[in-house]
Amino acid sequence: VLTGTVKSVSRGPPEEPGWAVVSVLSLYKSGGLGGPQPTKGATLRLQLPCRLCPALKKGSSYVLMGRLGGDGGALLPPDAFVVPYRPQQQQVLGNLSKRPCRGPP
Repeated sequence: VLTGTVKSVSRGPPEEPGWAVVSVLSLYKSGGLGGPQPTKGATLRLQLPCRLCPALKKGSSYVLMGRLGGDGGALLPPDAFVVPYRPQQQQVLGNLSKRPCRGPP
């Protein structure tokens, strides 16, 4: 889960995935990324397999929850959780990121 501001969106030709470049505001529960954790202000490139969704607007900030693709890159599929970010959500997201996972390993 991350909060970030969309810097650019490229949808590309119909047979190829699109891309969104997002400037990171914060990361939450990102231990599964397996690499160095991006810092605030860093940019991430998210693959968009669907040309129409999720609908992202350049300059807008969102709470994004996607997954990792087979190549280890960030993937934002059509069923990804994407909602506009509001600063009031910062405390709630911070509290959730501190909670341990209670699911099976």
